[in-house]
Amino acid sequence: MPTPFVVEDLFELNPNSDISYHQDYMCIDNYYKNIDEIQKVFSTMYVESWKMSKWSRNFRDYYDCRPCFANWEPDEDKINARMEPMNQLIGRELGINDIAIERNLSFNVFKHNKTGLPKNMQHHPHYDTDMVNILVYLDEHSEHGGTALYENVDIVNKEASNLIIDISKYDIKEIIPGKPNRCVIFNGNQLHGAYIENNDIYYNNWRITQATIIKNARAMMELQGDV
Repeated sequence: MPTPFVVEDLFELNPNSDISYHQDYMCIDNYYKNIDEIQKVFSTMYVESWKMSKWSRNFRDYYDCRPCFANWEPDEDKINARMEPMNQLIGRELGINDIAIERNLSFNVFKHNKTGLPKNMQHHPHYDTDMVNILVYLDEHSEHGGTALYENVDIVNKEASNLIIDISKYDIKEIIPGKPNRCVIFNGNQLHGAYIENNDIYYNNWRITQATIIKNARAMMELQGDV
């Protein structure tokens, strides 16, 4: 039976969130007020495939999906209540004031279809050039990974063919630690990719992140605050 909901009500921000500053990223813990309900929605929904070339390993070796809530005709006050704090934070801390976060909400939903993958097999590192990345870790197993920031190198993005590759030849600069209901903000000019400590955890479970990329923003300034 369908369950109707209002996007801005379900994804209401938590007024008691905690912000911390790091050298290469910002972190907001306890980001959403209704995290239990959000997790419940994803536990029963169909999720659409993503990044599938004709050579893709998607739906063979793993499931890589991207559902999206369009958020049709949202209440202006409610959408401003969700977006404006992020606009202010990015403007204040990063010096980027000419941005607009999209009203729709997109998610990366991932699961391995093989067991026993070694730790060096990780999500394909990539760049989101001149963009700001905003990720929210939503699944209850998020603490078993996060997002890897790599030393910048020339790399060809072949995610559409194979999302999972051997990252042994890439030097990890830092791991942004995941945690359920944690939002992280970082520079898309930094080589990065999803990171999982134990791949078997996401054989029986789904890795779920909300992914917002602010397009057409100028390159981020160096993050300010405590290191």
